[in-house]
Amino acid sequence: MNRTTFISSWKFASFFLLALLSCIAGCKRTHDEPAQTRELTVCSYGGSFQEAQRKAFYEPFEKDTGIRVHEAQWSGEYAKLKAMVDAGAPAWDVVNGAESSTIIRGAREGILAPIDYTGIDKAKFYPGALTDYSVAFDFYSTVLAYSSQTYPAGRPHPTSWADFWDTKRFPGGRSLRKDPRTTLEFALLADGVPMEKLYPLDIDRAFRSLDKIAPAVTVWWSSGHQPAQLLADKEVVLVSAFNGRIWTAATQDKIPLEVDWSQGALDTDSWVIPKGAKHYKEAMEFIRYTSRPDVQLRLTKYINYGPTTPEAYANLDAATRAMLPTSPENRPKQFVYNAQWWADNEALVVERWNKWLIER
Repeated sequence: MNRTTFISSWKFASFFLLALLSCIAGCKRTHDEPAQTRELTVCSYGGSFQEAQRKAFYEPFEKDTGIRVHEAQWSGEYAKLKAMVDAGAPAWDVVNGAESSTIIRGAREGILAPIDYTGIDKAKFYPGALTDYSVAFDFYSTVLAYSSQTYPAGRPHPTSWADFWDTKRFPGGRSLRKDPRTTLEFALLADGVPMEKLYPLDIDRAFRSLDKIAPAVTVWWSSGHQPAQLLADKEVVLVSAFNGRIWTAATQDKIPLEVDWSQGALDTDSWVIPKGAKHYKEAMEFIRYTSRPDVQLRLTKYINYGPTTPEAYANLDAATRAMLPTSPENRPKQFVYNAQWWADNEALVVERWNKWLIER
């Protein structure tokens, strides 16, 4: 072998050896590096409700699956969700849908991704809990609430929306939700419309009824935690409220609050996935997890919302059942929120509602 050939062979061997070592080092780094973290962002309503979801859903799901859960909050603003999707960049992967009318409207306007029901037994849910674009995980009610210090046992307390509107018999400030959904229903019930004849809503009559109570409404609440706090601080004497928020304040925070189930508005909390969500696969894993009866049963430990699977309900003790909006005692006192009517009419009603709030 001449000198030139030897040098060429040596250079080739050196190059090959370096390449091999680089490959080995690279392979080792790949092997040693942790797998990319799987994650998703779940958006809900904050406060005691989201705290209950965290304990019953988020933390156990993260522990069982290794999928990291980031939390976000909203107040059910449909326009906000739609704007995210229309911009092609939804920040949330799973959203606790607002009133069920949001789901109908969102599906119609193409801002929701379809649900993949693989691994979810539809037959195990109550009728109406599932749609092509949503999976309901609890039943809740918007009810009339008050302080038992203001209305102690043995003293008459309001038991209807007509009583809520009766400022002479039950004086003091009121608080109603700053949203026409359910608020218009309560206005009509106060004006004498029977529950079974609420829909289609008589909008003109509802606003005339609201004109009567408006002077006594000192706070229009927009976040679910506000009604309980308003009662606790004695800023008002009567509120409309989500039943679970009042229960949490009464049982966990020991605030003397009560609800009256009469003429409550019964609806479901559902999971939806915004169209274009970055982590659709993880979102569906989360939804499948919260569809399990044992997981839904867990939620009732932290807030008194009813499960959407009969199996979960059957495993509740009698005391827990009695405190739910879907109990045999409470359910007949309420009406079911008409999601279809609101999906068809919400845009026009909200426009009139906003104008009324400004002009009143």
